[in-house]
Amino acid sequence: MTSHSFSVAMHIGAHKTATSHLQRSLKRASDALAEQGVRYYGPEYFRLPGHSLQALFGFRPGIKAGGAMRPADAQLALLRQNGHRLVLSEENFIGPLNQPHGRGMKHRYKSADDRLTKLSKAIGQPVDVFLAIRRPTAFINSAYCQMLLGGRVQPVAMFQRRNPLSSVDWSELIARLRAAAGVGRLVVWQYEDYGAVFSQIMAGMVGEGAASYVPPRPRYINRGLSADAVVHVLSQTDTMGEEKIARAARNMFPVEQGHAPFDGFAPEEHAIGDAAYARQLAQIAQMQGVTLLRPAPD
Repeated sequence: MTSHSFSVAMHIGAHKTATSHLQRSLKRASDALAEQGVRYYGPEYFRLPGHSLQALFGFRPGIKAGGAMRPADAQLALLRQNGHRLVLSEENFIGPLNQPHGRGMKHRYKSADDRLTKLSKAIGQPVDVFLAIRRPTAFINSAYCQMLLGGRVQPVAMFQRRNPLSSVDWSELIARLRAAAGVGRLVVWQYEDYGAVFSQIMAGMVGEGAASYVPPRPRYINRGLSADAVVHVLSQTDTMGEEKIARAARNMFPVEQGHAPFDGFAPEEHAIGDAAYARQLAQIAQMQGVTLLRPAPD
């Protein structure tokens, strides 16, 4: 369906790993990238009604084969616009950060490999996959705050029981992605290294020649909640809607003004999570066909 000079990159997140910062950086540079033959599409496109990747290429549940708005090759040509590199970014493609109604999640992104295989089949060629991972305790903390900001309130202890540290197993996820049919290059980096490896990420996504056209935005996009903000949210009754309460609390008790970031874990729990993270990183570093980006040595 496509020529060998054309390739596709898919940034799949994960959630809460500076995805919005990366997406906004690409979006700001999209005109310059287009002049270099690189076409970028992010959440502002894929979250329009009927514009999810599953809908565009006809493989979402409930759509029979060939039930997309237009044939796959026509859809691809529309996105490609004669470019040689198509860069897609949508963390929701591989699944939600949190389950609806605050339910638990024992295994994260369990459909990610299957969805990537279906996307590759629809496009007609392998898809290069880009994924950031994060310290498990920080990831769970951020997922909890995001749930509050989304208007669903529950005690942190309940959330942690429903979303244990064992649910954050990056090596298991990456092994599944590597084994999935249709996945080409698989590039991984740590959220903790994001700033230091940003240029490497861009070089892999848009190509060495175009990477200089994508400078990082000067600051992060989505601010987390402080400990005081979480206490405030949990103390409120539903007088204005939980989502409004959480967003108001973020402004009332901002981390940027000295309020300590929310942390629902004790030091010994962080130690357990960090030990698991170290084991996962060691396993990922040894996986064939996986590139784990590292900061350049000083």
